[in-house]
Amino acid sequence: MNTLWLPLLLSSVIWAEEQYFPQLPNATWDEARLYCQSCFKELTTITSRNVHFIVKNLSSDYWVGLRRRYNGTFPWTAWSNGDPVTYQNWYPGHPVPNKEKKLIPICPSTTESPLSTAITATSTPMITSPKMSTMFQTEKEEATCPILIDMLDCLNMTCYELESVMTTCNRTTVTPKTTTYNTTPEVTTFSTTFNPTTTQGATTEGTTTSNCIFEPEPDPEQYIEDACLVLLSFGMWKEDDCNKSLPYICYEERFFGHIYVSDVNTSAANLSWTEGPGAENISHYRVEIIEDNDQTFNQTFNQTFNQTFNQTFNQTDLFELIQNLTAGTLYRVQVFPVKCGRDLNPQNISFYTQPSDVQNLTVVSTTNISANLSWSEPEGNRHFYSVYIKCKSNKSIHDQVVKCPSEECTIEKLTPGYEYEFTVKAVVNETFGGVPSSASDYTKPSTVRNLKQSEDKYSTEIKASWDPPEGGHSGYHYCLTEVKHNQNCNDCSDATNSRSSSTTNNNITVCKNTTNKQITESGKSDGSKFCLCVQALTKNDTISGEMVPIPAYTLPKSVTLSLSPDYQAINASWTIDGKFEKFEVMIQTVPYTPAKPESTELLYYNFKDLKAGVHYSISVVTINGNLRSQPTNKSDYTRPKSPRNAKANATKNTIDVKWEAPAESSNALITYMVEYHTRFWNLSIKNVTTKTEISYTNLKPGTKYEFNVSVVAGNLASDPVPADANTEPDKRTLVLTMLCSSETPLHCNGTEAREDLFKKLKTEMNETFHDWVHWSLKFVDRKQKLGL
Repeated sequence: MNTLWLPLLLSSVIWAEEQYFPQLPNATWDEARLYCQSCFKELTTITSRNVHFIVKNLSSDYWVGLRRRYNGTFPWTAWSNGDPVTYQNWYPGHPVPNKEKKLIPICPSTTESPLSTAITATSTPMITSPKMSTMFQTEKEEATCPILIDMLDCLNMTCYELESVMTTCNRTTVTPKTTTYNTTPEVTTFSTTFNPTTTQGATTEGTTTSNCIFEPEPDPEQYIEDACLVLLSFGMWKEDDCNKSLPYICYEERFFGHIYVSDVNTSAANLSWTEGPGAENISHYRVEIIEDNDQTFNQTFNQTFNQTFNQTFNQTDLFELIQNLTAGTLYRVQVFPVKCGRDLNPQNISFYTQPSDVQNLTVVSTTNISANLSWSEPEGNRHFYSVYIKCKSNKSIHDQVVKCPSEECTIEKLTPGYEYEFTVKAVVNETFGGVPSSASDYTKPSTVRNLKQSEDKYSTEIKASWDPPEGGHSGYHYCLTEVKHNQNCNDCSDATNSRSSSTTNNNITVCKNTTNKQITESGKSDGSKFCLCVQALTKNDTISGEMVPIPAYTLPKSVTLSLSPDYQAINASWTIDGKFEKFEVMIQTVPYTPAKPESTELLYYNFKDLKAGVHYSISVVTINGNLRSQPTNKSDYTRPKSPRNAKANATKNTIDVKWEAPAESSNALITYMVEYHTRFWNLSIKNVTTKTEISYTNLKPGTKYEFNVSVVAGNLASDPVPADANTEPDKRTLVLTMLCSSETPLHCNGTEAREDLFKKLKTEMNETFHDWVHWSLKFVDRKQKLGL
């Protein structure tokens, strides 16, 4: 597959562009070819590639470059230019072959012409000798004449039928001859009866006389020995006599020459060009030079210049010096070889004249990353100005080139603090520039980076450091000014205008130059605020960059703190010996997340909406800028409130006591103290818990227990809330037998005496046991109990 593609690829590469020129004055083929070779290249060839292009506009028949025999080649195989014939489109029946002519009889007119004689043909089977048959032959000792066989086929006749017809004509004597051929056993033989009679099996032709003659059969398409190819108007081919006069088609490979431009300056240029094909027939070269009147030098800049130059001249040499041109202008040149009074394909080129020089280049101003340039407009035209930027202070910085549309240009993306050389030239066609002009200057240094006060904390000293700026620098300048705490350090104008220490509005300013990246200034008051401004210097400290300000502080002192708690508030107050900016106060309690710190410039702070009976820790820090004093911490409890709804539930040996937290202490972590007391057993126990319930076990049955629940906060306690409960009794029966004696007979048996005794006994029991334990007293009649 690859071997098939290679020839196709090569042919597409080397094939030249062809142009076709129909010529209307008629000429013979040789005359046409001679004219085509003189004024073009050759009579045209026809290929599958060009046939559609050539025939689509034809209105008559044309000679083309193919001849039957050309330089002894095989017929119709090579074009007049030597190319092989790879494509054919012959009209049907063409080219006419050179073949032998058929002979047909030409007889004088009679009553019955030989071909119109009535012929009666009867077909009868005939038995012949096995494998034997006879055929009409002349007396010559050779095979039947091929022309005769063709003629019999044309007449649809057999030899016997022809013999019978020929008896009516005067003929020469023909001696019959019988030739035996081997055939199949069964052969059908046709016996055709004419006047005179013939016999079966063999035909004998007698000697007769005929006036008919044999001539070549007429052919409507005659063979032409010296034939040339005619391209018919509808695209097919046909041969014709080369001496015939017809229109013809010449072709020529499109001429692609070259024009060379050299020694171009602002007003002149040398031109030279390629010699055209068939130079001996080229009378001259016509040179046309046009200043482009539609040239738009840059779509961004929209600079358009009108045509002012247009020149045409004839030249027999292959070179010319062009003068009086305009600087920085586009010129279009065409050179036409004139051959046989006809322009060949022109050679084309466009070129720009060199732009004029830039004058009065000045660096107007610079920033840390840019420079503003200005120059005078040069004569002539230009597309833009090219500015070549080179860093003279640092060779590692890459050079760059920028385009500028006008005579004022801002160059950006420079590196701060370095000296740059700016080279400007006018440019056309992107790369063709005039004589450059140069100027140099420094960019301003960049700002110092990461300016910050030292983390070392001193009450009377300022330390600061920074990183070098990006780009170049030769040193630093800084100023330190003490200011009020409410003054911002955003403006360094005073420091910028100051190159030495000074005092303004009672503010002491210290300004110094240094090559170090850190400073230390001592002897400052504690808790004070300063504005520190630092800038980088370059060009031997003569050009300064932008000031970078930060506030700086001396370390403040800690406060003396006191607290005054209430049920749901704590009032904190403090004192301080020294200056300060503000205070940061914070309150927290376990286990909750500390509250967000609050800032104040006052010497007190009231913490509200607190929980009663809760332990709080309060911290106060003195702030001075980013410096913080050691914190002062103090803790205390808010005053406690009593719990609510205390209840006790008892079983035989257990009592569960529950209560609710004070409303002022909801969701807070507080401490409860629970005390129980039993009077009968004289027992008293205290328990402390943070829960709102407690259980007591292993208690005595049938006993009353009294409880008191209170909230404790440090050494403070709320009023107690009481609750009591009786354990279930473990009942036992105790029988008291009373012996009654009385001086009065039957007194003890009286109802009144018994009731009185029972009341006294019950009173005694109540005074002894009260409700502290479970007891019950009941009178039982002994006689009833005994059943008497």
